[in-house]
Amino acid sequence: MVAHDSAWAGRLALCAGNRPAMSVEETDEILMRRIAEGDEHAFRRLADRHLDRILQLARKLLGSAAAAEDVAQEALLRIWLNAAGWRPEKSRLTTWIYTITYRLCLDRLRSRRTQPLDEAFELADPGPGAFDALALAEERRRLAVALAALQPRQRAAVTLFYYEELSGPDAAAVLGLSLRAFWSLLHRARASIQQQISPSLTKAPTS
Repeated sequence: MVAHDSAWAGRLALCAGNRPAMSVEETDEILMRRIAEGDEHAFRRLADRHLDRILQLARKLLGSAAAAEDVAQEALLRIWLNAAGWRPEKSRLTTWIYTITYRLCLDRLRSRRTQPLDEAFELADPGPGAFDALALAEERRRLAVALAALQPRQRAAVTLFYYEELSGPDAAAVLGLSLRAFWSLLHRARASIQQQISPSLTKAPTS
C-alpha cells in the first residue's frame, strides 16, 4: 500500500496527463470498492470525475482559489483513507464527498475571521457589449460580497442548493440538518443576500 500522506494524494489526483477513458461499468460504487482495496488507478479515475465539484464548492465557501486547492487535496486524501467506510445504501457518493468538503471548509472558516473574495466567483467572458458586461460584472461582484458576508452554514446552503444544484434533502444531509431546518436556513440566507443587494426592497411597507 502506498504511504498515506497528503502530498502523495495531491500529486496522484491533481497531476496532469493522458488517462484511459472510463469504462461504462466503472460506476462510483465499483471505483470506491477498488479504492478501498488500495487501487491507485481507480482513485485517479474517481478524482477525475469529482475533483471539479470539490474545487467549485470549496471556492464558493472559502473565497480563495488557493485555499480551495488545499481543501481539495485534503478531501481527496480523506476519500482515499476512508473509502471502505462509505456505504452506498446510506448516502450517494456525491453527498458524502460534499459533506467531507463542507466540513473541511467549515474548519478553515472557523479558524479565521475574514475571507478574501479572490477568485471565488469567476466571471465568464462578457463578449460584446461593454455596458452590459460592466453591469453583469457589478451584479456578480455584489452577489459575491453578499454571499461572503453570510454565516458559513448559510453560505453553504445557498452554494449547495443554487450553485451545485443539490436537492433540498441532499443539501440538508450534507449540512447535517432536517429538511425543515434546511429550508429555514436557506430562507434566512436568501433574505440576507437580498437585503444586502437591494436594501430598499426589504424594508417593511408603511401604511
